[in-house]
Amino acid sequence: MATNVCIMGGGNGAFAAAADLSLRGYRVTIYENECFKSNVFDIMETGIIHCVGVGPVGDAKIYKVTCDLADALSDVDVIMPIAPAYAQEDMAKALLPYIKSGDKIVLTPGSTGGALIFAKVLHDNGKLDGVKIAEMHTLPYATRKVDSCTVNIILMCKMIFFAAFPAIELVTDVLETSLNNGNAVSHPAPVVLNAGKIEYYGKHYHYKEGITPSVAKVNEKIDEERLAIASVFRYTPVNARERLYRMGYCPMKNTLYESYQGSIDVFIPIEGPDDLGSRYLTEDAPCSLVAMAEIAKLVGVATPVMDSIKVLASTLRSENFWTTGRTLEKMGLNGMAVDEIKELVQRGYK
Repeated sequence: MATNVCIMGGGNGAFAAAADLSLRGYRVTIYENECFKSNVFDIMETGIIHCVGVGPVGDAKIYKVTCDLADALSDVDVIMPIAPAYAQEDMAKALLPYIKSGDKIVLTPGSTGGALIFAKVLHDNGKLDGVKIAEMHTLPYATRKVDSCTVNIILMCKMIFFAAFPAIELVTDVLETSLNNGNAVSHPAPVVLNAGKIEYYGKHYHYKEGITPSVAKVNEKIDEERLAIASVFRYTPVNARERLYRMGYCPMKNTLYESYQGSIDVFIPIEGPDDLGSRYLTEDAPCSLVAMAEIAKLVGVATPVMDSIKVLASTLRSENFWTTGRTLEKMGLNGMAVDEIKELVQRGYK
């Protein structure tokens, strides 16, 4: 019998995963919050996602599309939240009435700290016992919707960092996946540095236009700060150029700028963001940069470039990302030492 998967979300990644898994023989249910029903309204009627691009392609028959979470979670083997990082805490809280021992949650992706957010919400509400949580460091696809029933999978990632909470044998832990979230490096700084152009023209190509040699230098500094955090926890360092190459996004080049610009078929054609409300700023600054910088401060790593982008991103959005973003308290790490954090992510809540 095919594994039954409930995908929570109705965006680009959710459509790609639903189509991919369905075409591979899994029984897929898509749940979308009633507030965002327009994302899935048409496939509620047709039951079909047309998948084009690479990987499995064709008409993917979706078992069920619903805005009723209790209905969506009935008779499923895996719960797969696929949504922006800033929605993960609300998703975890939405699951509280229905989650039970033995359930499996796979965050696709966890972004930075996603598994920790889910674990803390469930733990604080007495629902974590017997629940297995895992996360990927990024979405397995580069993908965009073509229309309300069609998704284009541009790239199937060749390599994914994957870990469970608490850790299982042969993997490290969810903090390592969190610190390998490439969106923190690639997205917020170029948007901040191109804010005037984006607002004025309303038409933008993030990688082709927004990441010039000088902007890429800022991304590289952020990546160096990220690696400094990872080294404190004794993780194997994987810089942005190597990770993007191993995932299949970019050729291996001498500089990060050359890597981005060498991604002719994936990064270069991607349009947007065309306004400052994009998730490149509203998700990846408060939920990724804030999370990394908070962890860095806790363990004594200086992150001046991350901090400067956080200040500017907060100012552009008229929002204090230090309070609205992914804080140590929200991740359940407040006041911990390095060894205590490692103990938590390896063994879970006691």
